[in-house]
Amino acid sequence: RIPYVHRWTMSTPRRVPNAEYCVQSTVYFLFCAADTLRPRKKLAAMRERFSATRDATGLNAAVLRAKEADMDRVAEAMFASPFLAEKKLVVLEEFLQSSAADQERIKAMLEKKPESTVVIFYEEAGATDLAKSPLLPVLAAQKFTEECAPLSGAQLERSVTEECASHGVAMPPKVVRGLLAVVGPDSWRLHEEVEKLCAYAKATGAATVSEEMVSQLVSGVREESLFALIDACTEGRCADASVMLERLLDSGVSEIQVIAMLEKQYRTLIAVSDLVERGERDKTVIAKRLGIHPFPASKAIIAVRRHSPAALRARFDELLEIERQTKTSAAKPNALLGLWLAKAAVAR
Repeated sequence: RIPYVHRWTMSTPRRVPNAEYCVQSTVYFLFCAADTLRPRKKLAAMRERFSATRDATGLNAAVLRAKEADMDRVAEAMFASPFLAEKKLVVLEEFLQSSAADQERIKAMLEKKPESTVVIFYEEAGATDLAKSPLLPVLAAQKFTEECAPLSGAQLERSVTEECASHGVAMPPKVVRGLLAVVGPDSWRLHEEVEKLCAYAKATGAATVSEEMVSQLVSGVREESLFALIDACTEGRCADASVMLERLLDSGVSEIQVIAMLEKQYRTLIAVSDLVERGERDKTVIAKRLGIHPFPASKAIIAVRRHSPAALRARFDELLEIERQTKTSAAKPNALLGLWLAKAAVAR
């Protein structure tokens, strides 16, 4: 089972608001906004199901893209009889973004197409982007219509858990949240990382993906270690912060990289502090405004409560100065970072 925001309602037809929009029943409409992975998987699953149940020869499926196919090819594909099969499948990609004249021709074709032709419209655009499409109201009225909105929060966590389960591997909620904090909502990268982690777990005989596996295999986990370092600073735990800094350096991260990572995180803290000062407290809203995952957003909200905006900016300016000295003089960045940690651990 492929996880989706909405179930594919094969048995519950929608009420059609206008009779002129009624077309032959074997029409499907699948579209999305920012997340293209799930609808692509959905489309692939539909094509596989059609091949298995309707087209064993593989000779009755055509995929046409608006930038490559003209209306004559669309008409030929839609009206041609299936070869040695009961049905034929025509996938039309991005045609709701073609010219209005072409869309009107497709609308006329749909009203006359044979029952033997199954048509799937696929769009990598959301309803807002397609609002001016003449075909949109026609397709939206069909009973087999689905918009795959991007997943977030608990939906995204559940999707990761279910994808791991499909590989026969478990991933505890804490590990899932840690992975999302590093990778973010990028569905394609998340899919690749989950596949890699599951393959590694199975190869080593483990039934569960652990935090250690994520730390070893997923690029960007060092940023999560940096969150822990900043937590120690903002909580006044200077000794812990110093130990974490040494671990980062021992893992192969250079002083310049640590400085750059700290600067990035403090820019985020300053931005979150600004939003909190303006009265925003919702981590989801803050995450969306800043383009980050809700998990680091929630950690940043907690962190900015312990330091004033002026203190955060002062620490950021000091990091810039450490970077300048490191690049232009013989100053030892390790010693400068140690002094910086001591200041950062003092709540103001």
